[in-house]
Amino acid sequence: MKVFVRFLVLIGVLGVIAVVLVSLSLNALVKGGIETMGPQILGVPVTLEDVDVTLLSGTTMHAGLTQLVVNNPEGYETASAVSLPEIRVHVDWNSLLTDTVVIEEVLIVAPAITFEWSLRGSNLGTIQENVKRNTRSGSDDNGREEGDRHEEGQEPDKTVHIKKVTVKDAIINVSLIGGQGEVIQLPLPDLELRDIGNPSGGTTFSQASAVVFDEIYGAIIKAVIKSGMLLPQGIEQLGKSLGKMGKELLRGLFGK
Repeated sequence: MKVFVRFLVLIGVLGVIAVVLVSLSLNALVKGGIETMGPQILGVPVTLEDVDVTLLSGTTMHAGLTQLVVNNPEGYETASAVSLPEIRVHVDWNSLLTDTVVIEEVLIVAPAITFEWSLRGSNLGTIQENVKRNTRSGSDDNGREEGDRHEEGQEPDKTVHIKKVTVKDAIINVSLIGGQGEVIQLPLPDLELRDIGNPSGGTTFSQASAVVFDEIYGAIIKAVIKSGMLLPQGIEQLGKSLGKMGKELLRGLFGK
């Protein structure tokens, strides 16, 4: 009987070790995947501080992402485009064994979003153009990504169906004229998106990312326009900047 009990204890210990090793492996895979796929989709560097993948009871897997930072395109002066301190993702564990990964919910908590506007456009607008270009370049004429096309007899790459995306307590840091003006904070109304990707067939990960970014970007633009920041403060700041540029140009020409 003692031998049997010891055997059960050993099995239990080995099971715990296996779960820990699987979690550590998943943490590394998720972190590496985000830091690799993020720049490919957004066209800017993406960093992630930490990942905590937990295999919950039942069919749910939880992933907690800490300090995900989307950097600015070249030429912009603010520190980053988006800083996301906390993201919670709930995935249907069983769906990982199928062609379509089912994500029950993505919860983005208190992101800090920087909208830097200058004469060339905005940092978020530039990233949006990158997303459109990179999503198009990775698709064939039927809208499938290069990675999704497969030879006959080979398994297709996985698609995704995201049931719900929630963005809560977001703050927009508005910086006009290339960071030269005062940074003003605006609240972004909570945002909820549902059923990204066909429930029966899903969509590609990059296309799902593009949909989420487009929706958030659209909400940011609406919030900035509704606040009236671009009128009259933005025009006033633009006039000051143009005036400063004109004075510098005259000093360069006439040495005054």
